[in-house]
Amino acid sequence: MRNAVSLLLCGFVGLTVCLAAAGCAPTAAPAAAGPSISLDWRVFPDPPAAGPVRVSLVLVDGATGRPVQGAAVKLEGTMSHPGMQPVFGTAREVSPGNYEAPLELTMGGDWFLLIDAKLPDGGSLHRQVDLPGVRSR
Repeated sequence: MRNAVSLLLCGFVGLTVCLAAAGCAPTAAPAAAGPSISLDWRVFPDPPAAGPVRVSLVLVDGATGRPVQGAAVKLEGTMSHPGMQPVFGTAREVSPGNYEAPLELTMGGDWFLLIDAKLPDGGSLHRQVDLPGVRSR
């Protein structure tokens, strides 16, 4: 058992050194927008039901109060229990700082949305929002 743990640890350390030499780290997260970017979101219909929904997002720079324009925003909808296939959507900017994405919620239950935005200044925004109690149709 001790040899197996040592071998596993050496493999992990070796992978970490290899990845660090290549300019990346296995647990490093991409640069994230600090708390200066605020995210407001809504789902329509409200309350949400299984089937097609529209996710509305508003991105605002908290430091300036200006809308964040030109972001590339992607969404992933996942149910809170394992084994469900996630659903994906790409938001389009409908007005300065306002983004909308269609999603198809495949069944009722508790969902959460992973929001990933690449910002025009090179930063990124990663948020998870809960969407509990999606009704069945």
